[in-house]
Amino acid sequence: MEEEIRTLLAKQTHQQETVIASQHYFEGQIDGVDVILVQSGIGKVQAAMTTALLLATFKPDVVVNTGSAGGIGSGLAIGDVVISSGVAYHDADATAFGYLPGQLPQQPQIFEAGMSYVRQIQAAATATGLTSKVGLIVSGDQFINGKEAIARILKIYPQALASEMEGAAVGQVAKEFHTPFVVIRAMSDVADEQSGVDFDKFVIKAGEQSAAMLLQFFSHLQRSQHN
Repeated sequence: MEEEIRTLLAKQTHQQETVIASQHYFEGQIDGVDVILVQSGIGKVQAAMTTALLLATFKPDVVVNTGSAGGIGSGLAIGDVVISSGVAYHDADATAFGYLPGQLPQQPQIFEAGMSYVRQIQAAATATGLTSKVGLIVSGDQFINGKEAIARILKIYPQALASEMEGAAVGQVAKEFHTPFVVIRAMSDVADEQSGVDFDKFVIKAGEQSAAMLLQFFSHLQRSQHN
């Protein structure tokens, strides 16, 4: 999100920019923690490319992917944060070959997140004053804005909390690089019939909240490194 990366770039020191395949990677430090910032863009291919280049070039210890999503699970409100226990595709179908719905061949149905980082990020969300839930985030190259589409996803993944367009691709690439990942999504809408209206209204606020949570997370990492 523009608002989010703008805030984080303003906090980053010792900044060095590297451009690879039109993607701008910013190396530097935030609160004493080495951080590489990049805005992937929208969709699974864009997210996978950006993540693969990040991991191959900079070799980070963890990938944290943030953004906005539609809440499809119960008990979520606009502004709440969902932190991934895992990510999965809702638009993949290789069931004709015996795979589970949403599962790609030679891949798990669900890509498991790095739970030690999940716990730290949930603590950062609480410290920032955000309401958060840990659970499954699903991805597809669709903007989900109707009850029928939500019902279709929940039939495959009854435990899914949020739907967006990048997280599963990030998780798959991180798995191939044997690197832990966490996907964080701020609920900028609740994926109902009025999704477009809600998204336009709340996406800026969601970006601000996500940046504040990440700054809290970096502060926690900095303290952990010095203990």
